[in-house]
Amino acid sequence: MKFIFNQDNYRTLPQLAEVLRQNKVKSIEIEPTNQIEDLPKFSEAVPFLYPILDYEQYFQVWLKNIPFCAIDPEAVDHILLDNSYKGEKTKDCQSCLWNNRCPGFLKGYLAKYGSQEICPILDLPWEVMIEVTSHCNFKCKFCFNQISFAKDNREIKEFSTAYLKKIIDNIAKTGIKIIRFTGGEPLLRKDIFNLLKYAKDKKLEVRLNTNASLISQRTVKKFKNVLDNVLIPIESYSDKEESKITGYKHSLKKKIEAIKLLKKEKIPVVRAGTVATKENILNFDKIAKLISELPLNEWEFYRPIPVSGKEELNSKLVKYLVEKLINLRRKTDKAVFIANALPFCAIKDLNKLNSVSKGALFDDGHTRLVVDPRGFVKPHYFMNENIGQPLDILGAWHHPFVKKMRDLEYLPDQCQKCPFVFKCRGGSRQASKMIFGKYQALDPLARPACK
Repeated sequence: MKFIFNQDNYRTLPQLAEVLRQNKVKSIEIEPTNQIEDLPKFSEAVPFLYPILDYEQYFQVWLKNIPFCAIDPEAVDHILLDNSYKGEKTKDCQSCLWNNRCPGFLKGYLAKYGSQEICPILDLPWEVMIEVTSHCNFKCKFCFNQISFAKDNREIKEFSTAYLKKIIDNIAKTGIKIIRFTGGEPLLRKDIFNLLKYAKDKKLEVRLNTNASLISQRTVKKFKNVLDNVLIPIESYSDKEESKITGYKHSLKKKIEAIKLLKKEKIPVVRAGTVATKENILNFDKIAKLISELPLNEWEFYRPIPVSGKEELNSKLVKYLVEKLINLRRKTDKAVFIANALPFCAIKDLNKLNSVSKGALFDDGHTRLVVDPRGFVKPHYFMNENIGQPLDILGAWHHPFVKKMRDLEYLPDQCQKCPFVFKCRGGSRQASKMIFGKYQALDPLARPACK
């Protein structure tokens, strides 16, 4: 179905969404009119588009030929391009991360409404993650360190406090907004609270990945006003099973206590992450019950890293997980999703996976970079490509390898014309490399129809 919006009808879009759901429409393309005299200002019309995006679990929603900076960055994956459409741009557009893909504004729009709505997305990483230590007091079976530089030796010398502060200075100067402290277990560093505060004083959004074992009534107060977002792994529904997985006694009990303490201290965002092992997928309801009883802002799932050299998941398990996520969202309106790269064609209904997935946007160097204790800058945690050095994050961001990755030059031919390519990005290029030996190979979870 197509819907061409203009001055007279754009306010009807929220009501249209429910009509489409009830009539079981499979897809809708929403397109601005090409009559400039009837085209509303995007800043006035776009808020009426957002409610219909919330229905993507029921049907595909495409925004055709809409400029990228007219909508929230979280919604740009819905933009559908017509290669014959060539809109207008300004000099400011040249600096935008999405310039090569953006269709621009309808001819005459800028003369009518001006260029105030042009808001380039800076060509920068959205986030830099620093592995401040390789040490950890847990021994999780599926930890990415099993295939990383730390697989044989976690005793790698850590960066000094002074050097880490230089890295933070460099990140802040570039205009990057988010920094994440991770590991290993970052709370094992004695200077971690000093580093968190230093980053916060630089006006950065400060995030932390932690197993929560070292968070207590005494330590949690040190996070107040310096920590914006914390991620804690939850890998089972029972303390006994969690302890087996982590090799740490009463690890789930500690995590639950920590989550409650963090929210009591008013940490803005507290998230839980779960590796989508076969066992966790089949025990989804039990883990979901636990999650629902905790004061969490988000719950995210991660595709297991193919540590053994083979893919742990299959289409049947992925489909089961997707259906469970969709049902949980419908019942509770919880922020729950798959956070890393899975090809949307891992199941027959690509849009269902799309509706509960972040795609590959946060993997493989598309929007984030990682600094590890060796002094490597990498596209992602377990992608062992050294693309620069920690005091030159922008140099690493513009390294030829990662630029090719962002420009989708490593994408298989079968993926290039898929309408979901912007968000899916062919799934995990790293998983393809680990299993088939090359980044250009199809993701091992891609369905046979796509091979």
